[in-house]
Amino acid sequence: MLFFLKNRQINSVETIRELNCDGLLEPLGQTSSAGFRMLLKDQLNAERLRFTVAHELCHTFFYEFLPEIKFAPHEIDLKEERLCDFGAAELLMPPASIKKTARSMAVCLESLYRLAREYSVSLSAMFFRLRSLHLWQCEFSEWYRMMNGTFSLKHFYGGKSLAWEWDDNSILNNAWHSNNGAFGHTFVKYEDHSKGRYYKPTRYEVRRFGNRVLALWGADIESPVRVYPLLDN
Repeated sequence: MLFFLKNRQINSVETIRELNCDGLLEPLGQTSSAGFRMLLKDQLNAERLRFTVAHELCHTFFYEFLPEIKFAPHEIDLKEERLCDFGAAELLMPPASIKKTARSMAVCLESLYRLAREYSVSLSAMFFRLRSLHLWQCEFSEWYRMMNGTFSLKHFYGGKSLAWEWDDNSILNNAWHSNNGAFGHTFVKYEDHSKGRYYKPTRYEVRRFGNRVLALWGADIESPVRVYPLLDN
């Protein structure tokens, strides 16, 4: 990463506790040749920090090739942000390497953990990479346990975000009280107030991680060989 920082003329990198985003790139002059200062939010975990650095590196190309826009006052461009996410993924998770490694691995949380650890990225970043390379077609979700013992969907990756619920509530509850993951077949559902209740049959793997339960859903989910501790996401 140091090579890329030098190559893209990042003259300094600073961490700031009060930063209201994960990272920020500041030009040091009126042209890209003057270099940049990179600001990073303090206390980011290692995986998120690496991705943020790679993301901010990608912004330097926009200053180089679109100076008339970038060096003038402008709003945040969501398309640019998405492109920088793609660029960071290309930098940290090269497609040829990911394809070579992942194609021989089962579609399960164990594989997701091992790949995330090998490339030093978060579970969600690795999952998005596997999806974008068409290696995995499943969904990845995070469920938080509420004070009343029920579970609420916090994050959903890989498909349309709906108010999904499990038809069998014991699946998440059993995973919460167990040190081992669970694998099987079930239905997930959501309520459409105009069309009624929709059910989706699926294979799944679930496992508790701290104060949440992680789940993979999809037809190609495979039973894990063994349980690994998971990275902080």
